[in-house]
Amino acid sequence: MNKNSRSTKIWIIVFLLPTAAVFCLLFAIPLGTTVVSSFTKWNGMEPMQFTGLDNYIRIFQSEDFIVALKNTLIWALAAAFIHVPFGVLVALVLNRKRRGWKFTRASFMIPNMISKTALALMFTFVFKPDVGILNSFLRALGLDHLTHNWLQETSTALFSITNIWLWYAALVTLITFAELTSISPELAESARIDGATEFQIDVKIYLPLLKRIIGTGVVISVVGVFKEFETIFITTNGGPGNATTNLAMMMYNRIMNSSQYGYANALGVLLLILSIGVMFLCNKIFSMDKED
Repeated sequence: MNKNSRSTKIWIIVFLLPTAAVFCLLFAIPLGTTVVSSFTKWNGMEPMQFTGLDNYIRIFQSEDFIVALKNTLIWALAAAFIHVPFGVLVALVLNRKRRGWKFTRASFMIPNMISKTALALMFTFVFKPDVGILNSFLRALGLDHLTHNWLQETSTALFSITNIWLWYAALVTLITFAELTSISPELAESARIDGATEFQIDVKIYLPLLKRIIGTGVVISVVGVFKEFETIFITTNGGPGNATTNLAMMMYNRIMNSSQYGYANALGVLLLILSIGVMFLCNKIFSMDKED
């Protein structure tokens, strides 16, 4: 190894050290603490007491966990099969650049500029049973029998808070639209010359070329709903009962209500495993790790 090569490697290490230090401080050490403490009984103040797999056994025996896992998976499926396709659909429509498409694109982004807390508060007023917009609208149409206490009835609570985020797919639309602009317009022009309709162009040309970016959208959206907390906390606080509790909300309750940090961190580890599983599954389905 010559002197210049050794000097270059030393400088690379020097410049990487601050990044490595920040990574360890903000990610690696907290993650390691979470994993280690998940095998302990710990209240956040006293020393950890190693209990092996006790936390995990208790989790899988808990009915609350089954409900929280079910709600989390329902949201994950809604994100993958409704939220993402809707965002892709909007991007395909915008890509046709009909009159007013720029205004539509800007309008579609507005809800995503509002914080989740503010959005949840807005929808709390929409779903109010007495003066809420939704029930008032139904009464105006003479459909009083369809009115509900949307956020406090077990049959409607999960459906109601799902609709707070489900249709706001601006991020998916943005990354899909950006990918569409990188596709050569000559492909679509050639297809039109051959008599293809706009729908056929979207289905036969654009969607296959968007396969990887759709996979990216699924990963982002599903992992996003795995850690969703603010919307539930503001609207229902996990109720009525535990009807709208997800894994993130269950973690919060275990920490704040009973200081079970070890138990809560075990839930966090399971949530991390779920997220990694989604990433691997999407890599397989959408061939995201393959070169062109």
